[in-house]
Amino acid sequence: MQPELSVVIPTHNRRPILERKLSAMAGETNSFEVIVVAAGCSDDTLDFLASYQPPYPLTVIPGPDRFAAYSRNRGAEAARGRVLLFTDDDVVSRPGFLAAHIKLHYQPGRVGVSRMVLPAHLKEGEVFAGRAYWWNANGRGTSIPAALFKQVGGYDETYDSYGGEDPDLGWRLFKAGAKFVYLPEAVAEHWDESYSQSVGRKAFQAGEAHVKVWRKYGDNRVAWALGIHPLLLRAKIAFYSRFAGRWGRRGEFELAYARGAWQELAIK
Repeated sequence: MQPELSVVIPTHNRRPILERKLSAMAGETNSFEVIVVAAGCSDDTLDFLASYQPPYPLTVIPGPDRFAAYSRNRGAEAARGRVLLFTDDDVVSRPGFLAAHIKLHYQPGRVGVSRMVLPAHLKEGEVFAGRAYWWNANGRGTSIPAALFKQVGGYDETYDSYGGEDPDLGWRLFKAGAKFVYLPEAVAEHWDESYSQSVGRKAFQAGEAHVKVWRKYGDNRVAWALGIHPLLLRAKIAFYSRFAGRWGRRGEFELAYARGAWQELAIK
């Protein structure tokens, strides 16, 4: 029987948190399947998955060590559900997470965006709560009708660093008429334990990638929404170069993001 929901999880060498994630879904009673795309794993991930026996259908797809867009597309190709839920391996759901996404898609043309919180032991990291727009599409917890995902062409696999593939997809979904809906009851914990060590690098790469999204579509609404229009970047760099220290990790992120975008803009 066709499941209502296909959960697509790309993973790379993070077996302990992947195991936590898969176990967290064991109590869900809705109709769903899980597809894990193991991207170039060299730890014990594949051995674990070969022996793991969850109470739901699980498909494992070994693949090359590519960025997220590639792995998500391979998972979507194997999916049987009428709705796709993209959720990364470091996102651990709380009870009711899947049910909230399934319920949303009884209405057509919706894209669901989860509520992201931090687990108790983490003091900083990426969270999300509030109204959802196209630029909020993300791989941590976004559900899309499978037919709509196919209609817009899936993820663009040319994004070969951190960032870019999510707003790129979000923009195409928006242009196709999708309505983005924030799901406060679809709560998941973002276990990004390397956030404090990687925030600057990831922010810089995201800034570069988002300029590529703007170039691809040539619409200034993309630039303003993603905060990479030259007028915004000049103001951000001037402000955060002087006051970033007062804003902590947020200031570090904003300055690195603006510098990455500015560097990419300088490339003709």
